[in-house]
Amino acid sequence: METVAQTSISRRGFVKLGMFASAVAAMAGTATSNLIEVEPALADESGETQKIRTICRACLNNCGMIAHVRDGRVVKLEGDPGDPMNKGAACAKGLAGIQALYNPNRIKYPMKRVGERGSNQWERISWEQAINEIADVMWEYYQKEGPKCLVTSTGGGGNPQFFSPARFLSVWGGGNFFEPGCAQCYLPRNHMEFCLNGTADTSLADGPVTEVYLPDCQTKTYVMWGVGPSTHGIGSTGRVVTELRNNGMKTVVIDPRLTPDAARADVWLAIRPGTDVALMLAWMRYIIDNDLWNKEFVTKWSNLPFLVNEETRLTYRADELGLGSHDEYVIYDNKTKSVKAMPYPFDESLDPAMFGSYELPNGKTARTAFQIMKEHVDEWTLEKAAEVCWLDAGEIEEAIKIYVEGCPNAGISLGVATDQARNSAQAAQGDAVLDILMGCIRVPGAIVQDRPCYVEPCNYVVQPFGLHHPDHPLKMPEAEANARLGYTEHKGLGHWLASHIPTVLKAIETGEPYRPRIWIERSGNKLAMIGNASRFYDAMMTTDLNVHMYMHWTTTSVCLADYVLPTAEWLETNYAQDRLNTYAIRRACTQLYEAVDECMHWSWLAAALAERGHQRAIDSFNPDIAGKFYGTYWKTYEEYMDYVGYFVGSFYYGTEDWDWATFDAQAPSEYETIEQYAQKSYDSHLEPDENGLPVGFHTTSKRTEPYFDGNILLGLTGAVDGSGSMDPATDVFPASDNYNPLPYYLEPFESPVEGDPGYDANYPYVLTQGRLPIFHHGTLRNTPWTRELWPYPEAWINPETAREIGIEDGDWLWLESKRGKTQGRARVTKSVAPKVIYQERFWNPELLDSDDPNRAWQAMNINLLTQNNDECPFNDVYGTYTLRGVCINVTKADGAPEGVWTEPKDFTPWLPEPSENTGGGNAVYGA
Repeated sequence: METVAQTSISRRGFVKLGMFASAVAAMAGTATSNLIEVEPALADESGETQKIRTICRACLNNCGMIAHVRDGRVVKLEGDPGDPMNKGAACAKGLAGIQALYNPNRIKYPMKRVGERGSNQWERISWEQAINEIADVMWEYYQKEGPKCLVTSTGGGGNPQFFSPARFLSVWGGGNFFEPGCAQCYLPRNHMEFCLNGTADTSLADGPVTEVYLPDCQTKTYVMWGVGPSTHGIGSTGRVVTELRNNGMKTVVIDPRLTPDAARADVWLAIRPGTDVALMLAWMRYIIDNDLWNKEFVTKWSNLPFLVNEETRLTYRADELGLGSHDEYVIYDNKTKSVKAMPYPFDESLDPAMFGSYELPNGKTARTAFQIMKEHVDEWTLEKAAEVCWLDAGEIEEAIKIYVEGCPNAGISLGVATDQARNSAQAAQGDAVLDILMGCIRVPGAIVQDRPCYVEPCNYVVQPFGLHHPDHPLKMPEAEANARLGYTEHKGLGHWLASHIPTVLKAIETGEPYRPRIWIERSGNKLAMIGNASRFYDAMMTTDLNVHMYMHWTTTSVCLADYVLPTAEWLETNYAQDRLNTYAIRRACTQLYEAVDECMHWSWLAAALAERGHQRAIDSFNPDIAGKFYGTYWKTYEEYMDYVGYFVGSFYYGTEDWDWATFDAQAPSEYETIEQYAQKSYDSHLEPDENGLPVGFHTTSKRTEPYFDGNILLGLTGAVDGSGSMDPATDVFPASDNYNPLPYYLEPFESPVEGDPGYDANYPYVLTQGRLPIFHHGTLRNTPWTRELWPYPEAWINPETAREIGIEDGDWLWLESKRGKTQGRARVTKSVAPKVIYQERFWNPELLDSDDPNRAWQAMNINLLTQNNDECPFNDVYGTYTLRGVCINVTKADGAPEGVWTEPKDFTPWLPEPSENTGGGNAVYGA
């Protein structure tokens, strides 16, 4: 980095090997043979070591950790044996926390670009200058163009403050929010599965699946569909699944890679990426045709017996046919051979027909929802699914039988893999349908449970105003909410208040329907995480102001930002997290440089806008307007901490008078016994309501809805769930095609199957990706020991495919799609299906200070190959673009990309840099 003024800071070449000998005291344990051997540094024996119980946030698992702090410095990390989920286990990501905390590549102070954007020239400025200069630009555009000028974004990986940007937009009064996961990671499952089962999604990584952690877990069969707990969450999810499998739980793994979990599964189905829904439809047909479905549950607690209007595709209400009230649905009664109203919850005198087509009182005919489903899946024989998915029909059948044998004390966890393909919504529907058919909901051992954190607002303490209260005065105005880019066509995005990334890019490129001018980003490296990264870079280079908030310098900050604001590492922040029946606490162990928790970035910007006359910003500091549930914006970090204490106390411990000190004094602690926690989910739909009737499920019908006609209503009105608990958008234009009540299969747009419309002989192989045990999304590429373990992205290639291409293990490769070209290194292995190439997303921090910093996101980044533009269709409900199942070509390269680090000694400059506890940015600035 060039020195451009006396106050400027240079990062290029400032790290030397000898500078870090004393810093190795921060590393616990001994280096293994493939790590750098260094002389151990002796800690100050006179200093007293304090052990602080806290929570890791190196990934979504939030494992309990113990931080050893001496003389104000964190010197050791270990897993917390008292945590009910990880029980003392800790993975490489968590243990790398010290290397991330004291990393020489941290953003230490607010920085302002000097020179051309992307020139990597910076000067240090004060927080006051940074906030005021940014606010000046925002206020200028707000007065000229209104709130649509602003785009905010975040990343889901290491960020517990996920909804902070959306909260700020609700105060701002409009604009757009996106997150590169969202439609590509978790939103389809988080929204769609809940809509169908009225309970929770099945994500093992994100937290809803708590059943497996119970001391007497009764899960008999666990299907991990695109899920790899032994790689994505070693300390918690990986540990518990291994333990249960060792105790006799059967497992099925569906993944094109032989992951550690697949290697020990009873059946491994090495599916072709992007074809999951085809396999799900075959499972449905097999279960229906072989009469394996749960008769009692499906008959009484699903909408499959209901008759469907063939014109609207909505289930009939009794008042439409003069048979009863609007709250009642319509069935065909086998006893009386007539169409009847079905009162809630069930009429034992009736015998609903599950299949068939029947004449209605109005002379029309109608099929049951189950009959429509049966006909819908009829073409999907095991043989057809095997052909489409590149599997063996006999192995598919064996997998189904194992799943069925364990039901209802079983279930399917759907992973991120299906969220990253064209059929994302449909895969989430398929997963939910299968568990409903088998009754795997709210019974001991079932994966789908109704536990406290999914009844209450759960683990995101900081929430957008009005998310749960549609009449809140600081909720984003309806007209502005409906103007979010891409929302009209992909209304499922409304569940997370999000915009559609490709549509945001198109608006920046074309100015239609309006042009966002300002981008404020809080996460690591969008250029590594967003599909078709070159398009994203080109668009964001044309905005008028880019602000990046993060802990470390990345390509987003160096190549795209105008201002860079330091955020705190997890060891510097205070927060809260539910852990089964326990509420745990993240305690700040130290605070370095001028970094602050991101909640203060947004608060300080709101305060600066309030000073300039922004009325909604003024109101966000008024407790009478903001209210206690959401809290005001915070003038000090202590105010924020007290809000966290209040939130946890009021929603989990039944008291309104907690502050941070009260929470801190007793956390972590149980808010109920583990027995109470477990039992309150089982058969919870049978608990009586105020009228003595069963409360049912969180859906419109109070039953599970595997025939999800609410999908049609979502497309027509913007109502984001079946229960109507969130305010529908009343003036949203209907989509051109209604969303489908049943899951359906679409062949990937780029197909490796000769004869398919998307086939191109120039790109014969299928690219997929997945999580690694030592990184989470784009994080930790700049911590030395994690990079020594995985210095470059491996391209896994089956030996059969390698022979076809003409490459050998260890060769450097070119991977190329219609959108770009990048490199990887061959790992020839039978651990991946033939014709499938697996490579992880990657970026190279060592290239940030080179003559061309853009190479840091270009050299070995498969997101140069993936898709997020109009040439490939998006998912209808969520607008998902394609990250898995992209077709590519592979050729041999002459060698590694120039300048990338591949050897252990290369990473020495990133060893921890001793730093004092400064109190962070909170100590030097108060808005």
